[in-house]
Amino acid sequence: MKIEKVKLNDGKAVLTSYLLGESLEFVNIDARPAVLIFPGGGYHFTSDREAEPIAMSFMAEGFNAFVLHYSVGKNEDFSSPWKDATEALALIRKKAVEWNIESNKIGVVGFSAGGHLAAALGTMGNERPNAMILGYPCILSSIGDVLAFPVPSLEKEVDELTPPTFLFSTCEDQVVPVEHTIHFMHALNEKKIPFESHIFQAGNHGLSLAKSHTSSGMASNVDDDVAGWFSLSVAWLKKVFGDFPVSDGSMMPDVNDTSEYSIDVKLEPLLEHPECRSILLEYVPAFNDSDISDSAKDFSLRIVNRYYLRSLSESQLIGLDKRLKEVPYNERE
Repeated sequence: MKIEKVKLNDGKAVLTSYLLGESLEFVNIDARPAVLIFPGGGYHFTSDREAEPIAMSFMAEGFNAFVLHYSVGKNEDFSSPWKDATEALALIRKKAVEWNIESNKIGVVGFSAGGHLAAALGTMGNERPNAMILGYPCILSSIGDVLAFPVPSLEKEVDELTPPTFLFSTCEDQVVPVEHTIHFMHALNEKKIPFESHIFQAGNHGLSLAKSHTSSGMASNVDDDVAGWFSLSVAWLKKVFGDFPVSDGSMMPDVNDTSEYSIDVKLEPLLEHPECRSILLEYVPAFNDSDISDSAKDFSLRIVNRYYLRSLSESQLIGLDKRLKEVPYNERE
């Protein structure tokens, strides 16, 4: 995993990227969908309980993740976090290739005030996310009395460009009443925007994952029923974006099906091809030993390296694979 921090809005905000490592074992993944996470905190602060733990959970499902610690405090107004969120989404799309992200599969995930910011990006932005996941979100401007500053009422901003939305909240929430979610649902329905909503009967505000590790040690922040929101949201998001492709058998090329030179075909034709052999020997001089090359010739280099030689790192394998594929393929007579 690679972690990178980028300052936005003249250093007032920080975008942290959590990028899964690339591996030749993930042969069914060319680029990954991503989530941009906005923690809650009433625009007074950004909650750590709704930041990195959320990112780690989505990463475990195959997503690259980003957390935005946006501008907060009574010395700000809504224009500051709004600018932060806009810049963050634009940067992720701009660096999609570098960060191995599908630019049309970027969802925003927001909680409470962060849910307000995520919903604002999806309803008011010139550049919008492709999906929204909103947890106990602030939607109505009437909530401004308990936030750090006044905010726009977002049920009025839903339009035909609003992306598909997943919402969850609880009936017992006394901080952000469930009516916020209900009003937003009605607005989505009026504009015929696809949505899925889960309103749990029990549960207080700010549950995050509703697990013990995000509870701050408080039993009231743990709820097995509400914790189901995460798996439900992932299933929904994969319906919106599509899942990673799978097949009945291995998606790795058949070592006997040589249509190009690579680390996934039998070593025998590579060792017999002068240019390929030269490249292989740069990386694995041991193939000069006829006993080693003869014992390995019926297997792919990936398999040989994994179970026998173990001499090449993942980055070396990727570099070698690229060089082999650049060699023009000539089918043997």
